[in-house]
Amino acid sequence: MATKERIAVENLLMIADKEGEDVDFVFNEQQAAIDNRLSGRDLIPKARQMGVSSKFLARYLVKCLGKRNTRAVVISHDKESTQRMLNKVHYFLEHIKGPQAQIKNASKNELTFPKTNSMFYIGTAGARKFGRGDTITDLHCSEVAFWPDPKTLTAGLFQAVPRSGEIAMESTGNGVGNYYHKMCTRAAEGKNRWRLHFLSWLDFKEYDLAIPYEEVEHIMNSLDEEIGEPDLVRDYGVSPGQLAFRREKLEELDYDIRLFQQEYPMTLDECFQSTGYSLFNKIRYRPSKDWTRMDQYLYVMIDDYKKKNSRYALGVDVAGGVKKDRSVIEIIDLIKWEQVGEYVADNIAPDDLAVKVAEIAKDWNDAYVTVESNNYGSTTLLALKKIYPTNLIFRSKQDSDNIVNYGYRTTSKTKPILIGNLRHELATDFTIRSPLLRSELNTFAEQPNGRLEAEVGCFDDRVMAMAVGLTGSVRAGYMLQQESYRSQIQVFDPFSLEGIIADLQNKNPSGDGLPIPRQDIGAS
Repeated sequence: MATKERIAVENLLMIADKEGEDVDFVFNEQQAAIDNRLSGRDLIPKARQMGVSSKFLARYLVKCLGKRNTRAVVISHDKESTQRMLNKVHYFLEHIKGPQAQIKNASKNELTFPKTNSMFYIGTAGARKFGRGDTITDLHCSEVAFWPDPKTLTAGLFQAVPRSGEIAMESTGNGVGNYYHKMCTRAAEGKNRWRLHFLSWLDFKEYDLAIPYEEVEHIMNSLDEEIGEPDLVRDYGVSPGQLAFRREKLEELDYDIRLFQQEYPMTLDECFQSTGYSLFNKIRYRPSKDWTRMDQYLYVMIDDYKKKNSRYALGVDVAGGVKKDRSVIEIIDLIKWEQVGEYVADNIAPDDLAVKVAEIAKDWNDAYVTVESNNYGSTTLLALKKIYPTNLIFRSKQDSDNIVNYGYRTTSKTKPILIGNLRHELATDFTIRSPLLRSELNTFAEQPNGRLEAEVGCFDDRVMAMAVGLTGSVRAGYMLQQESYRSQIQVFDPFSLEGIIADLQNKNPSGDGLPIPRQDIGAS
């Protein structure tokens, strides 16, 4: 259902389209989707030029015209963008369908509306400080990823917005580990009160070019593996018109795939490109609408969760539970060879995590568990060993019950092997579903100091949990083979009645199935 602000915009305002024609301001699909889901604290990572800023400029203008005491503020990242926004608002006012709005003050950056006692300020990040005495009812931060020191600037702005006020931040991506990247990641994890509205370029009609049939045929017959076109068609259903748009933009960007993904992201993680080159340049990632949040901490493939008729393994990375790092449990389907679940929490103590691991493992058909034993991992293993079958917990020496042999210990020597195995599996056979695991993989690289880890300001807990999980799955797969073999043969106790009968049947040369030859035949 359309909001009253959208109704007012579409009935009162005009906008110049990309051909320069004056047309009614009718929300596109992306503008409408955001407007319908506004929560009051909204984050909008997006592709370029989707009309997000125009939507908020129009929304705030009709609020100023129709709602008393509105104090609307829009902040852009540079002076040129600020000027374009000011020009757009003046255009709205000059072409309004109805009586001209009464404006008392029309300074360079501020408009005041005496009939409603409202104000609309449009400025550049850092150009004006909003103090404790200021009140902002509606705040839009545009291209915040490109602001100088956005954490400090937004802190000052946010203090001027009451709980009942609205704040929206939108931007294309600008690297990883920064303020905007962290805000979006936390929102995606449900770790803050911000609602995430990701806008993919695939959902924007203007990026699906109308091309003649001959070009459609040519494109589909010349899919370029080097730039990932076959995967896009197979996994995302990208149309020939979208491929034509992508080819045009790649040519303009000198075929820099990472730059294209940052400007025109298809998934959330593509918004945020690392400065280095990830070790995981090829990943079998298959997004699915079936990937569902069960609670604050657990995501699952909902169809698999309902059935749970396979065999599973868990990979566990342990944190201290004091919100500095995250404990992660990755759930692996050993038969389908894919990720089917993911548990992430930053506030669970290592011994309590053991209880959660056992709970999840039992729920997933007595899964095989591999815990990284470094640091807090030993505490988790010590507790887990008491409440879960030890034969289902990975240990370096199967014949030893010493706690030091439980779990996988990551060292400077074993980590390259661990990561190398993960890299191989993700590039060839194993499928992941979590967009946040994919995001961590994209920021995992060999650092200048030679260490294999996440970029500064990023996390790699999911990566490590999946790495140890897949390593442990080799052991779990061997156990499954042994289990399958044993189930196919019938073993009798030779001293049991069944064993004695079986032995006698094997010795009866008559082959009549009886334990001993018949005594009533051939007797003299």
